[in-house]
Order: sequence, then C-alpha cells, then structure tokens
Amino acid sequence: MLVNRGRRRRQVATASGLAVGASAFLLTLMDYSTRLGRTANSLGFASNFFDLQGRALLNGDLAVPRGSLGIEGFVERGHEYMYFGPFPALLRMPLLSTTIEYDGRLTVLSMAIGFGVFAVMTTRLTWLVRDSLRPDDQEETTRFEAVAMAVFLALATGGTTLTFVAALPWVYHEVYVWAVALGVGSMYWLARVLQAPSAPTITWLAVFNLALVLTRTTGGFAMCLVAMAAGAWLWTGRLHPRAPYSRLRAVATAAAGLVPLLVAVGVNWAKFRNPYLFPLEDQVFSGLNPHRTVALAANGGTITGPVYFPSTFMAYFRLDGMRIVGHFPWLTLPATPARAYDGAVLDQTYRTGSVPAFMPYLLLMTIVALPVLFRRGLDRRVRALRAPLIGGVLVTGGVMGYGYIAMRYTAEFVPALVVGGAVGHVALVRWLERRGNAVRTAALFAAGATTVFSITAGMLTGYTAIATTTRGPSLDHYLLLQERLSGGEQAALTTVSSADPAPGDGSVDDLWITGDCDKLWLNTGDLYAPWILVERRALLATVEVEPDHLIGRFKLFQSRSEAKDSVWIEFNSSDQARIYVRNQRGDYPGQWFDILDPRRVRVGVRDVPEYGYAEVSSSPGSFVGYIRSDKHDENFTPEPVDIKNVSHNELRLAHRGYRVTYEPGIRPPVCSRLLDSVQGRA
Repeated sequence: MLVNRGRRRRQVATASGLAVGASAFLLTLMDYSTRLGRTANSLGFASNFFDLQGRALLNGDLAVPRGSLGIEGFVERGHEYMYFGPFPALLRMPLLSTTIEYDGRLTVLSMAIGFGVFAVMTTRLTWLVRDSLRPDDQEETTRFEAVAMAVFLALATGGTTLTFVAALPWVYHEVYVWAVALGVGSMYWLARVLQAPSAPTITWLAVFNLALVLTRTTGGFAMCLVAMAAGAWLWTGRLHPRAPYSRLRAVATAAAGLVPLLVAVGVNWAKFRNPYLFPLEDQVFSGLNPHRTVALAANGGTITGPVYFPSTFMAYFRLDGMRIVGHFPWLTLPATPARAYDGAVLDQTYRTGSVPAFMPYLLLMTIVALPVLFRRGLDRRVRALRAPLIGGVLVTGGVMGYGYIAMRYTAEFVPALVVGGAVGHVALVRWLERRGNAVRTAALFAAGATTVFSITAGMLTGYTAIATTTRGPSLDHYLLLQERLSGGEQAALTTVSSADPAPGDGSVDDLWITGDCDKLWLNTGDLYAPWILVERRALLATVEVEPDHLIGRFKLFQSRSEAKDSVWIEFNSSDQARIYVRNQRGDYPGQWFDILDPRRVRVGVRDVPEYGYAEVSSSPGSFVGYIRSDKHDENFTPEPVDIKNVSHNELRLAHRGYRVTYEPGIRPPVCSRLLDSVQGRA
C-alpha cells in the first residue's frame, strides 16, 4: 500500500510540475496563439537554416546554396556552409524528403519536440538524484516531498531562461533548446553509467553525446571529454571497489565520448579544415561589419579566449541583472547592454539578464549541492553525480570565453543548474522533513514564490522579445496592452516632437511620436539600433487629369535610401494610367487602368516597417509593388529612411493637363491611441 501511494504521489508531482513548466514554455513558444509556423521575424530570416541544411544533406552535401544564409554564411573553397551543427537538420530530413510545404516553418515544431526531450530527461534526472541521495526510502514519498518535487520540476522546466529562448523561433534559439535538452540527457545517462554501467546505458550516453556535439560543439565537447574521464574512472575500479566492472565497459564508456567527438571533428574538418573552430574572417558578416574586423584584430583573429571572462562573468552573474519597472511588462532586462572589462574588445553585446536575477533558486541550490556532493565518505551512487555537475559547468566554457554577450547564452547554464539544483533541492527537502511544520511551510512557500517569479520573468521578457523582434502586429499588441495596463506610466515615457529622435535621445522603453503621428518610435536600449520604427503615417497623392492631357509620366514619391526607390505615374494615348516603381534594378509597372470620372487618381504609399518596405497602390487600379523604406548603416544595421513627396512646377504640370496634391493618410491606429492617451493626460 505504501509503495502504491508513494508511486502515485510521484506521478502526481511529476504531472503537476511538468504541466506548469510546459505551459510557460509552450505559451511563449506559440506567442499565445496557434501559429505553429511562426518565425522570429516577419521576413523569416534564420528560421529556415536547418531546412536548407537538411535539403543539402539529402543531396549528399554539407554545403548549402550560395547566399542562402545571408550574413551568417561561411564561404570556404567556393562553397557556403553554416557553422551550426547538423543534428536539428537531420531530424527534419524525413519530412523534407516528402514535401516542400513546410520549409521555413518547422522551427516551432522542432523547439517543441526539443522541449519534450528536455522535460523527460529533467524529470528522470531529478528523480534519479532523489533516489541517489535517499536510497533507504525510495518507495516512500511523503506528501510534503511530493509537493516540493512538483515545485522543483515546474521551476526546472519553466522557470529557466530557456522560456525566454522559446520566444524567438529561429536557428539561434532552436540550437539552445536542443543543446539544453541533449545536455541534460547526457548528464542523466552519464550518472546511470557511473552508477551501474551496462550496454543500454552506455549506448544511450553515446547517442546523446553524439546528438549534442552535432548541435552545440562546445557543450558537446565538454560532455564527451567528461564521458572519456568517466571511462578512465571506471577503469581504475575506485568507484566500485567491491564489485569492479569489466574493463570492457570502461572502454565502452570512454568510447561513448571519443567516437562522437571524432564524428564532430570530422564534420567540422569537412567544412572548415579545422577540428573545432570556424574561421570568422570568412563569414559574410565579417566583410560587412567594420566593428567585427576591429574585434578580430584586437584579439589575434578570434573572439574567444580568457580575456573575455571578466566581461562575461559580470554580465551573466551580476546581482542586478533584471529591472523591475512600474509599467508593463514590469520585469525586464537591464537598461543598457553588457559592458566590456579589462580592455576586452567585444564583438557584439546586448541587454542581458543574469543567472542570479532570473534563476535565483536554482543557483542557490547548486551552491548548496557542492558540499553535498564533494564531501568525504559518500555512497557511490552520490559520488556518481559529481561527473554530470562537472560536465554541466564545463559546458558553460563556450560562452564564458566568448566575446559576444546576449541573453540567449544564459541558457548555457541551465544544464548545470538543473543537476546542481536537483541535488541541493533534494538535500534541502530531506533537511526540512526533520523540522517543524512552520519551517517546512515557510520554506515551501519561499521555493514556490521564487518559482513563480522565475517563470513570470522568463515569460514577460520573452513576450517583450517577440514584440521587438517580430514587430508588426506583435509589437502593436504589446504597446496597446501596455497602454491598457499602465497607461499613465506609458504616457510618462512618451515624447511628442516635430523631429525624429537622435540615437542619443531618450532611454530604454521610451516612446517617441513625431509630429501628428507621422512616426511612432520605441527605444529598445540596444547599442546598434536604439530606436525602432513602430508605425509611419501613410502618404497620399491625388492626381487630377484633364481630358486633353499630354501623354507622359512624372515622379510622385522618392525614397531616400541608397536604392533611390521611387514611385511614378504614366499616361498613354488611350486615356489610361498606370503606376510603376523604380529601383536600381529597373522599372516594375502595374496594370493599365482607365481614368474614370471625376478623372482623379489616388496613389498611396503605406510603410510596413517590420519588412523594410512600403506598399504602393492606387485607386483606380490596385496594389502595384514595394519600395525600400530602410537601409543598412555602416555597421550593416537596418535603419528607416524617409519617403518624400516630390515637388513639381505647378504651372508646367498644369500646362500638361495635370494637378497634383499631397496629404497624409489617416493616423496609424496604435500611434493614434497612444497620442490621444498622452494628450488626454496632459
């Protein structure tokens, strides 16, 4: 009876914890919608890289089509390669071999499956830790312990920065979901091998190590090296002195690390002629971004090394690595990008939250785990947990010595925090069970509160990342929700001016309205694009045409981008007109249409900032095409450009039988609402 009751409590605790954690991750991943095919940005950039790699592999090649990776491509020996490992592409190949229907729309599904693996392996690892630390009462699970374990599983699966990573379904974040899932899986099977090596456990260790090293090279190398060290440990017989396992199993354990390592070296060599590095000087982005050249030159041709450790340590472990503000979303990233220390020249740096701020309980429990695991006289089952924790710490070496600081890299710490947090939490629960009800209740409440805090922080910062990266309707909804939930505070952040903001104006979260909603800007606090354009008021030209007009054409609008895009109207001898757009590649005309009474043609230009293009249409007529509404600055960062009305000599134009008037379109809806809110509170 006790066995069945204990098993049921475990099952309920597991289901409850995973339900909470999975809800946080999947709601963020889906952007609170049902769009399984959504991408991180409106153009879908970097959400199709693994599809491209999968199709290349189906053709027996590691190289992808030239130019398909944009700035992320590496050009080697006339071929283009991606630096990401091929494992997520391998998972796509069965589907890619049957249809092209879902190309570019598989990232959400892949990340969801990766989370499923993470949830399963985290659950198994957590209960393995529990049974290793409490071998005498494996079949008995008290009500208090079940609740405490449910809280931990909710925290471990939904309260890490992996929930923030779920916000953006593109290659950069997909890699981390899989790397964390596979890393935790490798740790679990490593612990199982060290506790009782067998053919199945060693095989699973090799499978997870191989998948990990073909997903995230640095993390895979770390776990493969630890597996090889574990094989050597088994060889000595010190872990199991009374029941030494055969040296064949020790060799097999070492091979579970060595063979995947050699496979990864072979793949990297085939692409870059290097066992583990990739030549940054050959990346397309390096040829477009002058600062990348400066960073490489300052660090001997690389952006990795111990010189970056002070900068990354201060970014990822600062105690004030989160802002609490009075307006929605209330919990957000630090106001400014992470800075460099000790003269290091960072390649790129972004606003980055820290481990203590976003995952305080897991970090605290990992610290508690150190004396639990590394004191003398421990049972072999407990000593077997040392290697997974060491491996998790080594996994973080990839970002601690990397001159690129971003929030997504904090996911690198999750595997170590999961295993360390489980050890510390189980030890704490065991200690609390010998204390009074008041102490237990207070401790459980504190653990639950920090779990809610971490889950909420990940979801809110993820929601903000979706809005500012995807933009378009997502950003519109974000700002309108902010207005509803914190209108007064939002109004205090808003500036109305006749001029556009300069890069140094304002601070993070500020809103800037240019003119009568001519433009609406949001300050992201980013170093490279501090102001992003949310909305721009449309432009409208009305062309009145006399019955005896002369045949000809003239320009109506001009984009100030480098492409010098423009919009023209043209007339023929059949009393018809058409609109066409012109850029450096040529002219792209719309259809001819009759000039109808009252002999007036309206031409509109409506910017869609998230795409970097403005739509051109006419009435009569219809949609014509697009003109550029942004350009890249000297650091290859997109920035909006003005679209202007073209001035005409009215007398000369009237002589030809035309009259042109310009007026602004209706005020954009989001800006209009925010401006009315500001003016209503003035």
